[in-house]
Amino acid sequence: MDKNPDLRHLIEEILRDSREMILATFSAKGPWVATLVFGHDANFNLYWISFDNTRHTVELEKNPQVAAAINKQPTGGGQDKGLQIEGKAMRLPEEQILGAAREYFAKRGTPHMPKTLEEVNTLTEGRSWFVLKPTKIYIYYGPLFGYERKEFVP
Repeated sequence: MDKNPDLRHLIEEILRDSREMILATFSAKGPWVATLVFGHDANFNLYWISFDNTRHTVELEKNPQVAAAINKQPTGGGQDKGLQIEGKAMRLPEEQILGAAREYFAKRGTPHMPKTLEEVNTLTEGRSWFVLKPTKIYIYYGPLFGYERKEFVP
């Protein structure tokens, strides 16, 4: 087992090769999870769009502490790869939406990348943009370190 793997490289591989994340929020009602398609950037920020009235949106607006899980398609036999992420989620400022949208639409395989904020708004009408900024990432990468997980702080 490799004791000093390049964790940034492993995280990028898992993010690049995965399409969906499970986002966990918490409120007085208790915990909640939602499956979301995401985009990401070089700092491992995760971007998604949601309707304002979804439970996860309402909850993260009140309590921005969230967790997420991202798993590559499982293969079994000690080959599984994934991430467990702690961080803060928030509505994305307007000046950051175009860049986030391009990452998000690239992940979805959208053939035409939006060039302006107006194009993004047309494509995502009725939904808002959000970002999860990780404070800690746990990596499990079976081929390199079995069932042990490694911690990465961005």
